[in-house]
Amino acid sequence: MEIIANLNSGKGNGKKCVDAITAYLDERAVEYNVHETAAKGHAEQLVKRLCAEGAQTVVALGGDGTFHEVLNGIDFTRSRLGLVPAGRGNDFAKGTGAASLDPIEAIEDVIRGEPAELDYIDVSDRRCINVAGTGLDVEVLLKTARSGNKLSYVASLFRCLLSYKPYSVKATVNGETLAYDCIMAGVCNGSQIGNGIRLSPISLADDGKLDLIIMEKPKHTPTVFVMPKFVKGKHMNKPYTHHVVCEQVYIETPAPLQLDGEIYYDLKFDAKIVKSGLKTFKRSN
Repeated sequence: MEIIANLNSGKGNGKKCVDAITAYLDERAVEYNVHETAAKGHAEQLVKRLCAEGAQTVVALGGDGTFHEVLNGIDFTRSRLGLVPAGRGNDFAKGTGAASLDPIEAIEDVIRGEPAELDYIDVSDRRCINVAGTGLDVEVLLKTARSGNKLSYVASLFRCLLSYKPYSVKATVNGETLAYDCIMAGVCNGSQIGNGIRLSPISLADDGKLDLIIMEKPKHTPTVFVMPKFVKGKHMNKPYTHHVVCEQVYIETPAPLQLDGEIYYDLKFDAKIVKSGLKTFKRSN
């Protein structure tokens, strides 16, 4: 078992999780190696090397950003991916139930070894495990990164809504091209982002479908007033929310993209579902 660990994830939660699972594995004489990430992009490099060397089981330990990197480097023809959530939000695991939030339970599922297959999103040959988006979510991530006191996602969302200006996008999906005055567009495999914001509460990571969620500026209500409904996932039936179930969508947008919270500036928003492409392990409970 090869464990790729981001010790800095979750404000130090990564280190605690590594200590817990290595003690557990040592007690049971399970063979493993820990590979600590040293910089952005390092996890992807590590997993590529490990797969080339014949690793059959690779465990990603960290937040959704770490999962994103490992997903983009792993060779699923050779290796199966275990997930140990150790970030601040752990939105993919919480929203889909794909992995236990308890590190011991998560590693037990890997050891047990019962295979499971989930979907992932391909966005112009970059893989995305949870949600790909453009618009307000990107602005919030940028503001959070720039903040000296590390504002929470929800606090940053509130600030951005006070001044955010919608822009035009075109979405080509299910044979139609639709135009929107967009605040945010998300292509969802998982159901939530930003540490619990339920962008697409109906999404399932094993249904072979994508959920396209486009939110426009409300016509008669200040945008900031809709935030509580958005956070709780109660925006789906509102006139400013558009939901399309699809397998592929192309979005023309002037804005950067985020995939699992990672910002991309020069990536075309051409998204398609990869059915059962994520080879992982079944949860025991």
